[in-house]
Amino acid sequence: MDKFHSIRNLLAATGLAALIALPAMAQDNGANAGATAPTPQSIAMELFAGANTALRSDDYESARRMLEAALDLKPGHPAILRGLYRVAQQAERPDDALDVLERMAAAGLSYDTADEAGWLAVTDSQRFAAINQQLAANLAPAGQAERAARIDRPDALIEGVAIDIETDRIFLSSVAGREILMLEPFAPNEPVVFADREDGLWSVFGIAVDDRSRMVWAASGVVPQTPLAADEETGTALFAFDMTTGDLYRRYEIEGAERLGDFVVRDGMVYVADAGAPRIYVLNSLSGQLELLVEDPRFVSLQGLALAHGALYAADYAMGIWRIDLGDHSVSLVRPGDESLIGIDGFLNTREGRLIAVRNGVSPHQLMAIDLDAAGHAVANVDVLLRGHRDMTDDTEPTLVDLADGRGWLVANAAWPLFPEDGSAPDEPRPATIILQFRLP
Repeated sequence: MDKFHSIRNLLAATGLAALIALPAMAQDNGANAGATAPTPQSIAMELFAGANTALRSDDYESARRMLEAALDLKPGHPAILRGLYRVAQQAERPDDALDVLERMAAAGLSYDTADEAGWLAVTDSQRFAAINQQLAANLAPAGQAERAARIDRPDALIEGVAIDIETDRIFLSSVAGREILMLEPFAPNEPVVFADREDGLWSVFGIAVDDRSRMVWAASGVVPQTPLAADEETGTALFAFDMTTGDLYRRYEIEGAERLGDFVVRDGMVYVADAGAPRIYVLNSLSGQLELLVEDPRFVSLQGLALAHGALYAADYAMGIWRIDLGDHSVSLVRPGDESLIGIDGFLNTREGRLIAVRNGVSPHQLMAIDLDAAGHAVANVDVLLRGHRDMTDDTEPTLVDLADGRGWLVANAAWPLFPEDGSAPDEPRPATIILQFRLP
């Protein structure tokens, strides 16, 4: 969902200064502004600042220790790992540098070592070669998918996809067009408008089809890329549309919400993440009202939600995956394995309880299947389902995903980097949006 995608490349910055200058929506969306109690985010930021100070004083060991402490709080964060590499580089500690590169490789990340060959290869040529082999493998294409649709509306900025398995209709959310588009199975490349600003929509982010209620659900709000009329009233809401008639059934709002973004629907209930505040809401029925489910200052940038193992799981773009107990509403960070869980955007669960995650804030972009342990508190295994597809281009990013009947549909190339926040025209043409279809293993 809206993370101010156009500046996500800061996540890949190698300088320590960039570590404490991550974009507002990608790293600190204001949810913790004014918080008095320390959070993992605020402590990590202090550690980043301390590491910068230590590095400027050539106190490499202190910088290393502070970054390691930050990494404990934000496991697998690529910018912290790159910061550790920079410390090792400036301290002329090749063994430390090789250790960091090994951790990057194990995390499924990429790093160009071309400029480091002389220094590190001399230290341990076999170890350096093995690292390069793994880093190359992390970039290699994986998985298979075919085009389900090509939408030649380059100015729409399509973010989300939802499938109605009964009719094979595909619904798409448009950020810049402020509309929901629909594709018929007999015309997959010819979208028609299902709902738009005349229905009260601002930018549309998360979207879902509920087979039980036969509703099309959509979360809507305002970002810098939202085209607004002069003096137009802004806000955020969850919308329910009758799938058959296209009529607006109801609009759900809740006081204090900043930006309703991604959500998950099950058995007539909707769980909604607030992309601008550390809150998750719940709608218990079509006739009900949005209610606060949980508020936690440790949330930084909430994205997709999933239901598995009797709990609600929330992807946090800057932290990983949170587990919310649906009984006592307690919140805990899922313990990751080696693979980095930073930068997850689209996020859903299969019927079997696997978590399907779209990672786009970290190189390489990829679609992953995450298996949790029996208790649902830790990652047991991660499989890469799709990476390096020809439609997942470097100047775009995959965003949201939908699952049904053993298959998945993915927005492969949302053009967020080509939609400057100031409304200016990009230097490069915006591509048609591609929806990929894949089989779940």
